[in-house]
Amino acid sequence: MNVVWFLFKEGFKGLARSKYAGAFSIVIIALSLILIGFGYVIARDMIFAVENIRAKFDVDIFLKNTAAETEIRQFEEFLRNRIEVESVVYISADSAARRFEEEFGEDIFEILEENPLPPSFTIRLKLIYRNLVSVEGISNLISGEKVVDEIQYRKKFLQLLEKYQRISLVAVFATYALLTLVSIVIVSNSIKMTIFARYDVISTMKLIGATNNFIKAPFIIEGTLQGLIGSWLAVAVILAVFYLFNNYLQTMVDYKFLVGKKFYIILVMLGFVGGFIGSRRAIRKFLS
Repeated sequence: MNVVWFLFKEGFKGLARSKYAGAFSIVIIALSLILIGFGYVIARDMIFAVENIRAKFDVDIFLKNTAAETEIRQFEEFLRNRIEVESVVYISADSAARRFEEEFGEDIFEILEENPLPPSFTIRLKLIYRNLVSVEGISNLISGEKVVDEIQYRKKFLQLLEKYQRISLVAVFATYALLTLVSIVIVSNSIKMTIFARYDVISTMKLIGATNNFIKAPFIIEGTLQGLIGSWLAVAVILAVFYLFNNYLQTMVDYKFLVGKKFYIILVMLGFVGGFIGSRRAIRKFLS
């Protein structure tokens, strides 16, 4: 127990001795975790917003005017039995005429002698099928039915939505990886500077029989402390910003930062792991 206490005490002393190098590492870790924290929340809400848009994405199936009532009912049953389909809404020719009047303020029968608007179905796909590949697949399948005249959906809009979603996610994850790497390298360099400063002491400890693990422990504790302090600092800043925004600025942009305890725990764990890996990386070269 005395040995463990000694090693922890040496780790704290090492952090105090590192001064500017240690403080710089802590600040960089904190900044990295702040950016990761905000980036995660924004990316999460962006994905949620995209899914909300997808939830309103419908496919319109226009039927031939010559389609018999029995054929329409059979086709409706076919649609409802498809595993991809969440809901089916039938719009008769008369209903389409009423919609036309509501939207354009004109009675279709006053413009034309007969109703040219065909009956149609509007289908909404289940969440996992609301993507371009699935929509095109079911569209190709349905278009082969004899009662179907035309299928319409916002293909270009869906293409753009998926394209920019992919780009955004790649950019976010690349940024996360870069910031994590920067934090590890900064901690590693800080520990290296500490090792250089105490190289004579380390050499003496080796001469009197100290094991490599005994010598390594204080440096690993020091690096881990840098990661933990940096993460606590990041959590404090994020909490303050979220509180300020949610209580005083939220009404200006109609947006609110909402996160749970798990979010902050993960940030602290990231700091811990980053500090631990950085210190391990530094001492491996000198104390293998």
